[in-house]
Amino acid sequence: MSVNQTDSSANNAGWGTIVIVLIVVVAAIVIGFVVYNNNTPATPSSISVTAPQAQPNPSTTIVTPPSSSSSSTTMTSPAPSAPASSSSSTVTTPAPSSGATSNSGGSGAGATLPTSSDGTPNLKGITIRIAVGSTPALEDTKVELMAEVLQGWGANAKIINQTGDPAAIRVILAGDADVGSIAVSSAINSGLTIFGPSQPRLDYHFMGSPTLKSITDLPGHVYGTSNTHGLEALMFADLLAKNNIPASKVQVTLAGGASVRVSAMLTHHIDATFVHESDIGPLLKAGFTDLATMSSTAPELADSFIGGSPSWVKAHPALAVAVDEAWIKSAQIFNDSKSQWVTAAVKYAGGSAADASSTYDALKATDTFPVSGSAFSQSSALAQEQLAKQVGAINSAPPASQWLDMTPWTTAASNLHISS
Repeated sequence: MSVNQTDSSANNAGWGTIVIVLIVVVAAIVIGFVVYNNNTPATPSSISVTAPQAQPNPSTTIVTPPSSSSSSTTMTSPAPSAPASSSSSTVTTPAPSSGATSNSGGSGAGATLPTSSDGTPNLKGITIRIAVGSTPALEDTKVELMAEVLQGWGANAKIINQTGDPAAIRVILAGDADVGSIAVSSAINSGLTIFGPSQPRLDYHFMGSPTLKSITDLPGHVYGTSNTHGLEALMFADLLAKNNIPASKVQVTLAGGASVRVSAMLTHHIDATFVHESDIGPLLKAGFTDLATMSSTAPELADSFIGGSPSWVKAHPALAVAVDEAWIKSAQIFNDSKSQWVTAAVKYAGGSAADASSTYDALKATDTFPVSGSAFSQSSALAQEQLAKQVGAINSAPPASQWLDMTPWTTAASNLHISS
């Protein structure tokens, strides 16, 4: 063998070994790839999401699909139960006291009121706004006394003076006052509810010129008034009816407020008019005739009543009773303590104690504020409704249930042991 043949055989043997090694490596890779794929979970080609369905009851049922080791497993989760009393904490917010709620509209006195140690209503935190259709006047000191009584019981009582009954009605309807001193006709026309007395007796005198000696002499003369639909109109209609005088026989003219009418009488521009008890002095001195004292001529007529919106009266029945009780207390002060009334009068209306004293004597003489259950009655209110319809102050006479609530007054009178 030559040397060249030996090298060629060696080279062929080397290449054969390399080929065999490569085949083994490739086979190992292929086998490993196959084994790997067989042991790896298949990846889904898409994902479907389904919203859970509402269960017909509070329990939740979870079903596990069958596996090789068990047929199925059902797990039921029970509905949550109320915590045991030993491990729970319950917080209860108490209802607000009916008389201790701070407010600016008189609320906070529903069906009941707390009472103080002396048995009076506890009105702490309650605001009561009282509308009056006039500037402060001595004759209206009753309102000042009512406010003072309510303040003594803890209330924040305020008097809101307006010019005229219509203005007082407007502030009540607007919610700027809670109650007010109003006439029956005003209550009916505005949809308010009256629930107590304000001034149950009239403090007016019907004054005539020196040539008039009795009311029967009135036909052919001029009667001056501030309005043809208010209280003066009611009093005038009552006088004409009781004296059988046709309204067409008397000339009626608008002559302004009380002081203006007194001046018109003194200058003989009118022949007759209504004048407050405290203002008749100058006319009597000038020879004018006192034709009628209205408190005795028309005792069934009231000067004014306490009223409020139906919603206020319905929402605050206990507070309406307290307002009526305050009126009774103020009437007792009027009848029992002149000095206290005079002090309140000067505080409210100004002027001198002498003027207040004179006004007090005039009001006392006509029993203007009787401490009696009869100070407020359905019969009196209905009588004024009929007169109001007669003079055109109202268009119709609705049932009393639409504008009159006697319950607060009868309750107040019973609480304070006031008889009729």
